[in-house]
Amino acid sequence: MNKDNYKKILIPVIISSLLIMIMHNFNFYDYDKYFIIPIFILIITHLYIVIENEMVINEKGYFYLIPIVLILVGTIIFKTNISNMILNIFILPILISFMFLTLTNENFKISRFFLNWTGRIFPGKLFSNLKLIKENSDIKNTNRKKLGNIFKGILISIPFVMIILFLLSSADMYFQTFLGKILAHFNIDTIWYNFLVLVIYFIILFSVIINVIRNRNTIDKEAKIKKVDSSIVSTILIMINLVFILFVISEISKLAGNFLELPVEYTYAKYAREGFFQLLTVTIINFSIILFFLYKTNIIKENKLIRGLILLLISFTIILIFNSYYRMYLYMHEFGFTILRTQVILFLTMELILLIVIIKKIINNLKHNDAYIFTSIMISTYILNIFLCNTNVIDYINTLLNIKTP
Repeated sequence: MNKDNYKKILIPVIISSLLIMIMHNFNFYDYDKYFIIPIFILIITHLYIVIENEMVINEKGYFYLIPIVLILVGTIIFKTNISNMILNIFILPILISFMFLTLTNENFKISRFFLNWTGRIFPGKLFSNLKLIKENSDIKNTNRKKLGNIFKGILISIPFVMIILFLLSSADMYFQTFLGKILAHFNIDTIWYNFLVLVIYFIILFSVIINVIRNRNTIDKEAKIKKVDSSIVSTILIMINLVFILFVISEISKLAGNFLELPVEYTYAKYAREGFFQLLTVTIINFSIILFFLYKTNIIKENKLIRGLILLLISFTIILIFNSYYRMYLYMHEFGFTILRTQVILFLTMELILLIVIIKKIINNLKHNDAYIFTSIMISTYILNIFLCNTNVIDYINTLLNIKTP
């Protein structure tokens, strides 16, 4: 890295770190102060650096700004609950990584290794990147010596300044009062807090942009396909599908004559709680099984029987999703919407849409690349979650539907 490029990186990072430090002294909401505002500044700073250093090779990366800004703005407007706050800490770095890698790396593509890509940008080499500061400070030894001499001069002068201030304060009461008023504006705790904030965010901002530069030519790993025995896989899928056949028969008999009503000997709470989250867990297990055979093996493409069994498993998973909808419908109709219930409904809807995409992929003999479709669906669901799953919107929906929550 030459001196000019180094300055184009270091100066904006220092200015941004100072800006974050200043913002920390304002009375912002804690989550905005410690996470949302720094993320905004990080994006603006690094976009400026990337553009200024002519690193952009794929302008499609700018499209990631749409979901990123929507999530940030939605979080600020609606003061989202703790679950969304935690999810933001994981999801926003992933999206920001996607944006900068798409902009600067011609080899980047979304794949199941996306966490590896994100790890290379955000936590990766957090402190070791600071070595570049020392390396680049050696570019001109005369400047380095000059700064060192100034620092030595400051250290030598401190004892003399302290003694002189003490003597002058003792000699003149007015000067002592005047000096006291000046020092009253300097709170040691505040100074240390601001210094710590400056250092922490400088390290993060500097390390992230250096990682973006380091990974401009990184190439994705090749996907390793696992070999599995078709007899074992067929047996597993047949047994799982048989269990679901029994479950479907049971549900039909339970709901016979009670459609859109509560099954006999059930309360709303018991019916929903007894099965809803268990069914949700089962759909996740099914989804994991389907994804494993679809993306980690070639067995679906090579074996027609297994392809049919996977499609049957997908069908049962869709039935489970609608069963979960039904249970939650009865419960929410009686007790109203909450953040958690709405989030689960959104998650089920996302699963349903993803399963439809998978069905299309299997029918088309696995020809199309669906990584970006999957990503778009999941990002859209999460943005809806930010804008819908918050206290203000949930209360408005319950009021609109005239539902009194207990």
